[in-house]
Amino acid sequence: MPYCIVKGCPHRTGQKVKYPDVVLHPFPSDIHSIKKWLMQTGQHNEDIDTLSERIFNGKKNNTFRMCSTHFTPDSYMMRGSRRLLTPTAVPTLFANIPTPAIINVPLEATLPSQKRRRVDDEEASTSTQLVRIVSHLITVATQTECYTKTCSTMTSRRMFSRQASTQTTANGGNVVSTQTEDIYQADVVQVRKDHTYPVCFSTPLKTTQPVTDILSASPISTTLQSQENPETPLKDQGSLITHPSSIFSSPTVTEPRDTTFEISEPSSSEKSEEEQETTKSGPSKYFRARKFLIFEDNLDALLHLVRCQHAVKPPCQAPIVEIKKSTDGSLLKVQLCCIDGHTSLKWFSQPVVDQTSIGNVALANAIILSGSTYRKLRDIFTILNVPFYSHTTFYHYQRKFVYPAIDIQWKKEQAAIMKSLSGQSVALAGDGQYDSPGHSAKYCTYSMMDLMSKKIVHFEIDQVGPGKNANKLEPLNFEKALNWLIHEKVDVKIVATDRHNVIKTIMSSTFKHIDHQFDVWHLCKSIHKKLLAASKKRNCRDIASWISPITNHLWWSSQTCKQNVNVLIDKWKSLLFHIANKHTFKSLRYYKKCQHRRLTAAQKKDIRWIGSNHPAHNSLKLIINGNSLLRDIGKIEKFCHTSDLENFHSKVLKYKPKRLCFKMDGMIARTALAALSHNRNVNRQQAVVKSGKKSTLAVGKKRFKIVFPKQKKQWVAKPIYEALLDEHLFEIMSDSIKILNGEITHEWLSMSKRMPKNIATCERPAKSEVIEQYLSRFEKS
Repeated sequence: MPYCIVKGCPHRTGQKVKYPDVVLHPFPSDIHSIKKWLMQTGQHNEDIDTLSERIFNGKKNNTFRMCSTHFTPDSYMMRGSRRLLTPTAVPTLFANIPTPAIINVPLEATLPSQKRRRVDDEEASTSTQLVRIVSHLITVATQTECYTKTCSTMTSRRMFSRQASTQTTANGGNVVSTQTEDIYQADVVQVRKDHTYPVCFSTPLKTTQPVTDILSASPISTTLQSQENPETPLKDQGSLITHPSSIFSSPTVTEPRDTTFEISEPSSSEKSEEEQETTKSGPSKYFRARKFLIFEDNLDALLHLVRCQHAVKPPCQAPIVEIKKSTDGSLLKVQLCCIDGHTSLKWFSQPVVDQTSIGNVALANAIILSGSTYRKLRDIFTILNVPFYSHTTFYHYQRKFVYPAIDIQWKKEQAAIMKSLSGQSVALAGDGQYDSPGHSAKYCTYSMMDLMSKKIVHFEIDQVGPGKNANKLEPLNFEKALNWLIHEKVDVKIVATDRHNVIKTIMSSTFKHIDHQFDVWHLCKSIHKKLLAASKKRNCRDIASWISPITNHLWWSSQTCKQNVNVLIDKWKSLLFHIANKHTFKSLRYYKKCQHRRLTAAQKKDIRWIGSNHPAHNSLKLIINGNSLLRDIGKIEKFCHTSDLENFHSKVLKYKPKRLCFKMDGMIARTALAALSHNRNVNRQQAVVKSGKKSTLAVGKKRFKIVFPKQKKQWVAKPIYEALLDEHLFEIMSDSIKILNGEITHEWLSMSKRMPKNIATCERPAKSEVIEQYLSRFEKS
């Protein structure tokens, strides 16, 4: 039975019920990659070549495995609905292997408590006091090291430092034992203690060696950290309890009064490959980690179990009698006070970077990336009585972190699309969308979609202002979007739009070299409105039953004309013959008869024919043979339609509903989010039945749902598609944290500052003057 090759890892096959999310991955087929995986574990260095050969020879049966808990989330890729390891994936997570935590402090048995023995850096060995954190136990020993010249540094085969973790073995008595390593030995004396957390020592040892990340292999759920940690915003004395995922440097336990204590940070060249990978994937861990809603009374009950950690000789073990809390948005800061008056223990509920709570930034991301608003989330938090930050803080976060991160992802997306379109003839479809219904619109968004890939390639947004009303915005944005694409050297051959008169003029005058096509969907929609209005006239009720067949016929004619305008026009004119129950038409040159099957007498009897003597025939003839309509039908022979662009407009409404008003920066960012989501999900496949227990269909059959549209007034089937892929949202959140901690510098320019402050036609008067003129008919004089 295959099991995880990492020593101490409990995972093996046959544990799907116990560990449903754990997968046992076989080793790669390349022996060099196998060695790399084994070297990452740090457990098989002695016989790595022999073991690699065994694994390589056993690839046929995949006897040797490594479980998914040792790989970071960015080591995976999606192939369809399957989640697979990338070809370059390397295991980096080994925090679940329990190893004893060793903290090195100087041996002071022969020195007074307030003095320190100076140790020369050239000495080959070091005497230290080892404290092993065990349940109710602390281990004290003397260690002589073999491969280091620096004080308080314990070497291992892989990292040249000892990694720390918590051993949860309970032991109640004083035991004398011997600790044995591969290259050094030490006698161990265990001393009973009444707690399981590290103790602050008054005289830590000075060292010049880099301190490695002892948390990467530690299962500790909460860690004490001193104020000297650069990620801690508090400057007063004491230690800080924080989650290990928020720390990427070694925690140091120090006495604040000791001014000689120094620890140098590890340089980038000295970090191991595992540490660099952990740091690189750090920001994504913040958001993929689970969060919990905790009640205050339950938290107090937990904190009262903690003992004081004030650094005195011996360390204070008094019980906690006071819990001081303060909040910064969703961040909770806790300071514990013991019965002796010590206030040295502090704890943060969230990771903090540069005095900014990552949880607060995550909430700002979640509001925008989910298409919600600050007011909605604030109301939810108010009802739950959960602390939240002000709207000014939210606007600061979205302006400094969220909007630039969205801009980064959208520019990456555009660059990839431009690269795929280079050297090709491109057909585009464009359409405008206003931010509110009716004539009160303030913004117009014009989007351009590639008809082949169905991806949004560019969009332009403008707002109403001096000299620009709502009707002028759409053609202005269309011209700006097309000019931008031409400037980016996109070889535009065809542009399909609606039948806007100003856009017709622009295409015929400015872009003569581009074939201007009309959108079949918009044309069918226009004819549908005309037919519906004609059916409401006197004695024209029978037209209503022909509306859907007529619009379907136009769609079919454009699709089957083989880009021949004459065939298209004749197919459209044949409607008047077919509606009159005449299915051959000698007067037409390019289309002579209907292509449907011969109708039976019963079928003919059930159809409401509109012959030349019918009162509705003349109204129908005026619509079908109208000169402007025939001229526009000549522009749909290439069967260009924007139905997918309409789907994108529906996606946009998720992020910027028409009933809400946003500033220009918000309009751009939310439209970019809709475009990113659309581009990643536009080619989704229809979902299929995977289990026969929950469906009446057979396994493998395509899934449908039935709906009752008000327009059709009958039940219809609609396909069910696979789940949305929105991994880009986590990339945006990760980029926002990288902007926060300085890993990314992105020049993002606010467009809102360039917009007019308002669109009023006159200057704003003083508020007091307007209040004086206020009158209400509901108030008594």
